[in-house]
Amino acid sequence: MMIDFEDVSSQIEHKGERGTSREEIFSTYFRKYIPLKYEFSRGAIIDLSGRQSKQQDLIIHDTLSSPILMNMDSTKIIPIESVFATIEIKSSLNKSRLNECVENIKSVRGLPKHPITPFVSPTAGFVFAYTSDTSLETLLDNLVDLNLQVDSDHQISVVCVLDKGMIVNVDRRGLDKIELLPSVNTTRAIIENSIENNLIIFYLILMQFLNSTAITPPDLLKYVEKEDLAKIQYSIPKRHVPLDGTYNFDGQEISMQAVTTLIDDMDRFKRIQTKRASSTEIMEYFSDNFDAILSMGKFSSDSIFNFFGKDYFIGQLKLAFELYKKIKNGEKITDQENEYCREIEKDLFKQYQAESDIS
Repeated sequence: MMIDFEDVSSQIEHKGERGTSREEIFSTYFRKYIPLKYEFSRGAIIDLSGRQSKQQDLIIHDTLSSPILMNMDSTKIIPIESVFATIEIKSSLNKSRLNECVENIKSVRGLPKHPITPFVSPTAGFVFAYTSDTSLETLLDNLVDLNLQVDSDHQISVVCVLDKGMIVNVDRRGLDKIELLPSVNTTRAIIENSIENNLIIFYLILMQFLNSTAITPPDLLKYVEKEDLAKIQYSIPKRHVPLDGTYNFDGQEISMQAVTTLIDDMDRFKRIQTKRASSTEIMEYFSDNFDAILSMGKFSSDSIFNFFGKDYFIGQLKLAFELYKKIKNGEKITDQENEYCREIEKDLFKQYQAESDIS
């Protein structure tokens, strides 16, 4: 692998072509030993909001159940949910190029995932360089400095310099276990070895991560809606509306029974809304529908209900409407309860008329 890299590098002068060649050499060798369900691509990664990562040298992504949003020979755009890991591939690694790797990998690991199930696996970011004029210890110092403003869950996972060694994460609690991803509980450590062993260890760490990571495909309908690629709207004929179902209204689950009750009574509501209702019509409407209205929000008896510009306690109105319903049904109530109900009715209608006059 090293011989091929040096041979190609010596024959190609154009920087861009040389970069492509080093990525092709890496892919050619690793493709032989990594299962085919892991696809290798070059390109960018996108999240549900449309935010894109920086261009990635190598993206390892799922080929069995996840789509590619843009598929061209030279580059691809892949949803973040489909990505296992990215690898930045450099000819020679120094502080400047390491900084590029930090920024590129941060741009990927910072993308949120919205899969079709709640389960989410993190995306790893690796760096692979053929050589470096800088020692591993100096590269480690540089990496620590560059990470000062980067959250641990957005940082590089492993750095491999093929002819020198590796920078890995070690569990702080015991310092005897290599961790696949950096976290607040890890610290960086150096592994120095021969080229052959460096390559084998890098391969084993990469495979260990891939084998322990589960990919859940993206919610494609949300991608479609977010990108405004298609409008997905549906209607349910009233006779088929499940009354035992719920409707999501501003984050609140409302029973369909309550929704259909209010819809069925829309004529009376419009009459109140257009300031044409009598005090009796107001009391009858709210005594029939107040529970359904309350189900559309999180209310307690101490909560406030605004009726045409005036605030009333929920408990205060609820009691009045329940008493009104009893009066209407011919049930016996006390004189005090009757007086309370009538006072609320008068006050509501007075506020209703005052608001109508202002309008």
